[in-house]
Amino acid sequence: SELEIDIDGDGDTVDRQAGDDTNRKILNLAVPALLSLSIDPLMTIADTAFIGRYSPPNDPSPLAGLGSAAALLVFAFYVFNFLATATAPLVAKRRGLGDEAGAAFVGGQALGLALVLGSVLAAALLLYKAPLLQVMGTGATGPEADRYAEEFLTVRALAAPAVLACSASNGILRGYLDAKTPTLVLLGSNAVNLVLDVVL
Repeated sequence: SELEIDIDGDGDTVDRQAGDDTNRKILNLAVPALLSLSIDPLMTIADTAFIGRYSPPNDPSPLAGLGSAAALLVFAFYVFNFLATATAPLVAKRRGLGDEAGAAFVGGQALGLALVLGSVLAAALLLYKAPLLQVMGTGATGPEADRYAEEFLTVRALAAPAVLACSASNGILRGYLDAKTPTLVLLGSNAVNLVLDVVL
């Protein structure tokens, strides 16, 4: 890059270069994070599209069941979004102090906590799926919708430890100023889900 000389000695050139570098770093974090937020709902959208497309004609029960179960899952998973938002600054703080070992330790703690909470969440969803789905309205949509909702909830609940571990990993990587890897992982998981929707 072109070398700029500060003739006046007032530090304007250095400040401008530092500001440009900061702006690039912010964009490198913000753009992938924005993409992640826009990609996140695609998995449920794909499931909804395939169920709506290939359900028996004039049978609203599959979509009704999916709607109730998906709303419950979205709420359940977002309750634990703190695993990402709290982990990122903690890891970044350790790295800012030059404590790489401490940053790795915080990351390990976050992943361990995510797996424990994910297992507890999965167990709670599986054990209490009937009353939880009743709260979400399956009692008003009929027994067929309730059956579809329970089937969908059972499959997605088993993924709770992995979902929360991904959330914690997202925070860890952001603490290392890497927002691209979580976006690529999210794209990959959505691609796998789409392929499985087609195959199954």
